[in-house]
Amino acid sequence: MIFVILQNFIMTISVEKPIAIVANDAGAAAQIFAWLNSGFLNISECKFCLDGPAAALFKIQQPKVKLFSLNDVLVGAKTLLSGTGWSSSLEHVARLKAKNNGIKSVAVIDHWFNYKERFIREDVEILPDTIWVSDKHAYKEAIKCFPNIDVVEQRNDYMLEQVKQINSHKVRKNKKFINILYLLEPIRDSWVGKEVLGEFQALDFFTKSITKLNVGKKFSIILKPHPSDPKNKYDQWLNDVNLPNINVEEKKSLSSLIAWSDVVVGCETYAMVVALSANKRVISSLPENAHKCRLPFKEIECLNKLI
Repeated sequence: MIFVILQNFIMTISVEKPIAIVANDAGAAAQIFAWLNSGFLNISECKFCLDGPAAALFKIQQPKVKLFSLNDVLVGAKTLLSGTGWSSSLEHVARLKAKNNGIKSVAVIDHWFNYKERFIREDVEILPDTIWVSDKHAYKEAIKCFPNIDVVEQRNDYMLEQVKQINSHKVRKNKKFINILYLLEPIRDSWVGKEVLGEFQALDFFTKSITKLNVGKKFSIILKPHPSDPKNKYDQWLNDVNLPNINVEEKKSLSSLIAWSDVVVGCETYAMVVALSANKRVISSLPENAHKCRLPFKEIECLNKLI
């Protein structure tokens, strides 16, 4: 039994073991792995089927733990714990198989929007029995979208873990330069009247609007790719842009780069909220032809509103 404090009262959540953990999405996987690291979940009671960014992340953290195929990971499982990403059908198929085999299904939502779409593939909706979220904003959105499903707010061990790591880095900064960290993410929308992918539109808008940040003329920019971005995705854009002191950084950790930064910019990626939790100035680079930033934190500035 796991005890969780939710809205000033204690809920008892029964999670039957063993647990099959299935993830492709980096965001939900990071949450799940943080729960393993904190002891909230016991790794000895779990089996893993991982792919894509989730598998790459797990290989770094748990290189000796065996991975299973989807069919094998569900054998003997009492509970499925899955991510809710959009770039793969792995998690969707896992929920379908769990439903057909009478296995309780728990899905982790690690963000604050596009909730219903996460559970639909080719017009087929497969909902879990329970949804886990990690803050009050996500809880409010989830109960609105899924009134007939149990929604539970869990402790955000990933956020706690990241902020602790950020604060542990000893960074020597050149006071004459402002360090700008740009957090990249794949965006499925090209928005109105544009054929260029949204992430590149946002980058172009950012580079043309840097003066609005009031950071002066001396600044250094690091672009941090999203875990699901293919390698060298931004090389051509870098060759075309006319800006000094701008580089892509794929190897350094998110926490070390946030620690290095003075200003953090991105569209709507979760990592922006990590930076906000570490008391960084955070700015959304969504251009004027895009939708409004949907991250539910008023402290995040919008580049298209800055004068």
